[in-house]
Amino acid sequence: MNFKTGLYVGTLGLLLMACSPIKTDQGYRLDPGQLAKVEAGITSKDEVERLMGSPSSIATFQTDGDAWYYISSKTEHLAFLPKDVMQRNVIVVKFDIDDIVAEIKDYDKEDGRELEIVERTTPTGGRELGFFEQLFGNLGRFNAAGE
Repeated sequence: MNFKTGLYVGTLGLLLMACSPIKTDQGYRLDPGQLAKVEAGITSKDEVERLMGSPSSIATFQTDGDAWYYISSKTEHLAFLPKDVMQRNVIVVKFDIDDIVAEIKDYDKEDGRELEIVERTTPTGGRELGFFEQLFGNLGRFNAAGE
């Protein structure tokens, strides 16, 4: 192997070593001890907030009480590549009408599912204006002062 090839291989090796994955922890950090203190039928909403803190999200369309979501995720990615979700955890605490815990559910990454994004656009009324119509459309359409 000549000097030039060795230089290329060495540079490539240094670049690959510099590309270590970027790891990110986001959201609620679950403490199993805190979650064990929350009991269905006994613990109140105020006690849940004292033990676990405020939720990541609150359900808005519940008719039979509230639901609080504690969400956490661990992601990893290299440089500009998309993030890979390594671990995801969602704890759902449902309350009854009296603000007492009715149910606790624990979901992980395997319980989730991918959603397909719809690429359609919503049609709107009216007509589309071209570039020059937008630019010069209001010329002459103003009222003189005092009219």
